[in-house]
Amino acid sequence: MLKLLLTMLLAALLTRRTLAIACSGCVDLDEINFDKTIVRFPYALVKFDIAFPYGEKHEAFAEFSKAAHKVTAELLVATVGIKDYGEQENKALGERFKLNEKQFPGIFLFKGNVDEFVKFPAHLDVTLDNLKTFVSSNTPLYIGCDGCLKEFNEALKNYANRPHDEQLALIKELQAKAQNLSNKFNEQQNAKVYLVYMQKINELGYSFVEEETKRLQRLKAGKVTAAKKLELQHRLNILDAFRVHKLTKAAPEKAKAEL
Repeated sequence: MLKLLLTMLLAALLTRRTLAIACSGCVDLDEINFDKTIVRFPYALVKFDIAFPYGEKHEAFAEFSKAAHKVTAELLVATVGIKDYGEQENKALGERFKLNEKQFPGIFLFKGNVDEFVKFPAHLDVTLDNLKTFVSSNTPLYIGCDGCLKEFNEALKNYANRPHDEQLALIKELQAKAQNLSNKFNEQQNAKVYLVYMQKINELGYSFVEEETKRLQRLKAGKVTAAKKLELQHRLNILDAFRVHKLTKAAPEKAKAEL
């Protein structure tokens, strides 16, 4: 009987390990290094979960980790694996933040120390988009679509409906800001794409957004390298910043003449 129970326990552990999904870029924290590691970063997003997590929620967290590493070095993305068997590693750490296995995964955003944090809302699904929104809403960090710039996206809301002169003034404003951007994450290069699109929309109107989207999608679907496909996707992501729910501005005379 004892042998059977041990065999069943071993099988269960092996199943967990097999189903577990890697979390690229995530740092494993435990009761020893937790406090020391959290204070080394301005912000830290930590997921408390079973020792060998799997499933859609863990996959979303892993995707978020990849996205975050592309745009910032100020956010630690980490996991705490809590065992409910053997020596019950990290169980005390979970209890410290009032978590039990029924509440897994528990996701916390720490702000420079272990006493200042915000908990991911329990009523929200753990998805890539919700994790991005959660971090962006509670920090100055912007983890949007690849290639996008937070300041530019916010400035361009309803851009296509703005008066001609107001669009030109915004182009000059963002040109000045682009000069001060770091190119660590290709920010200057991406800013140039925004500015080109701004100029095109100013000259041709909103129809440019639709036509350019179709053109980029055709190119992306063709025989291009992986690097080129990624560049095209970044351009499509940036183009989405110019979309409006309702177009209220008439097409410029130049665009009408070309029809």
